[in-house]
Amino acid sequence: MSKEPPFDTDIAHRWFGAEFNNGIFPLLEKEDRTEEETEIMISMAYATTLHWRKYSGCKTANLARGEYMIANALAYAGRKESSLHHAKRNYDITFSHIDEMEDWDISFSLMVNARAYALNGDMETAGQFLKRCIVSIEEVKDQGDKKILEMDINSGPWYGLK
Repeated sequence: MSKEPPFDTDIAHRWFGAEFNNGIFPLLEKEDRTEEETEIMISMAYATTLHWRKYSGCKTANLARGEYMIANALAYAGRKESSLHHAKRNYDITFSHIDEMEDWDISFSLMVNARAYALNGDMETAGQFLKRCIVSIEEVKDQGDKKILEMDINSGPWYGLK
């Protein structure tokens, strides 16, 4: 095994988890994103999830959010099967641990599943997820969270669903 590094790895995992997660958003929103930037965006989504998983304070919600971020980055990149795979993982984690999630976790899970199913051409299932997502957004208590969800549902690729 490797030697212990000269820094606190737990703090590093927390820092990198947050840093990579926050670094994804500008790339998602970038209209003229290059292929290299797309690869960085996807790598950051996987990295943030790995770092959260290694962090001692990791909660189930962090794992669900990581799967969401991977699925979302892959959907924005047009990676069909991979996006759907991670969207389903997000859904399974979120809805099998619903009491550990925030209200907005539910909306994001439904949204990323709608996007991933639309990307894969299953518009019926995508539409069902989108309808559930819209209803769930109405149930989000914090107005700031609700505003973020509304902005997200009105942006990004929908692959003919909306």
